[in-house]
Amino acid sequence: MRITHLHSTLLTPWGGAEAYLFALAAAQRARGHDVEIVTAIADDDSAARVSAAGISLSIRPTWRPYAPDRRGSSAFARMTFHTLDLVHSVLLPRAYRDVQRDRDVVHVHRFQGVGASVLRARDAPVVHTTHDYCLVDTSSTTQRAGGLPPRLGFAQRVRAWMVSLSARRSTVIVFPSERTRRRHETLGFRHGGAAVLVVPHGWPAPTVPAEAVEPPQRPRLVFLGKLQRAKGIELLLRAWRLAGLDADLVVAGDGPERAAVEAAASDGVHYVGWVDAEDKGALIRSATALVFPSLWPETFGLVVAESLLLGRPVVATPAAAGDLVVHGANGLVAADATPAAFAEALRRLVIDADLRRTVTSGAADSAAALGFDRHVERIDTVYREARDASLPHV
Repeated sequence: MRITHLHSTLLTPWGGAEAYLFALAAAQRARGHDVEIVTAIADDDSAARVSAAGISLSIRPTWRPYAPDRRGSSAFARMTFHTLDLVHSVLLPRAYRDVQRDRDVVHVHRFQGVGASVLRARDAPVVHTTHDYCLVDTSSTTQRAGGLPPRLGFAQRVRAWMVSLSARRSTVIVFPSERTRRRHETLGFRHGGAAVLVVPHGWPAPTVPAEAVEPPQRPRLVFLGKLQRAKGIELLLRAWRLAGLDADLVVAGDGPERAAVEAAASDGVHYVGWVDAEDKGALIRSATALVFPSLWPETFGLVVAESLLLGRPVVATPAAAGDLVVHGANGLVAADATPAAFAEALRRLVIDADLRRTVTSGAADSAAALGFDRHVERIDTVYREARDASLPHV
């Protein structure tokens, strides 16, 4: 099958959508498919990883008022970006007019920066995976003032309506969880003629070196991810101080909150910087549990999947837990996203040995549902059905 994956940017460090796209594309290439990744911008490291996997990379730039990792240098620049994106929800950018030509399926992962018009099935069926909430919200979170309101502002509703004009002309829209699908529905997303499927993500088991360290007697909690407020690093540090535990907190990652993490060393926090794939697996294996305090309404936390695949339970906020973390079964879900509630969840895990044994066993049991081979086969079936549905009927 000739498969094109489309993502508006491919820049390291990769987020969850980019990591998933690459894992899926690499698995499909290994199965003998002709796989291409199309993006507006890619750095040298990303290009090298794609090439090493035997995947074609097509870079098709579109003009934007600021670099994709700058979040907008001014209010005017951000307004210009979103205006252009809205225009491209109706008018396909020149660089992408032939992206569907001679392909069996185009799988769109992120369209912001390219425009939602790439979601329209013209010359080939289009599958769109909703890794976040960009169909209905420019911030991709739908959060406002720390909550999830049932209705967004007028400007967001107008944008969502315009985006839906293209999205409803997709062949299939894939939601990774029922919660994500329901949230889109609550905010008024209408899929029109596009088929809607809930297909939970799978994930490859992380590589772990043979000499990986098993959890020590002293409890050890691990955070892995971007050091930014949205991922809950500030909440975690405050909760850690409140909990007052005889335990270690290891933080791996990088980002704008790095200085706050380094300053917390006196509180038993150990900062180890950004880690590669193999070191990440070893770090998770060495943990009593993973902590995932994200404030985002996560659709599928890849690091949570990696922790469960390695048999380690997870302590998460309600927004971060999603469908993966089941309270008391394979981890703990804090009562709410406050430092006090998260501190209480940490205390319960560290102090209650029976609970730790239960959720650790449950984490290992959860691994089967995350098998990546089964997920790749399911996506291949989605492609075949989309292709068959798009063929002219005689």
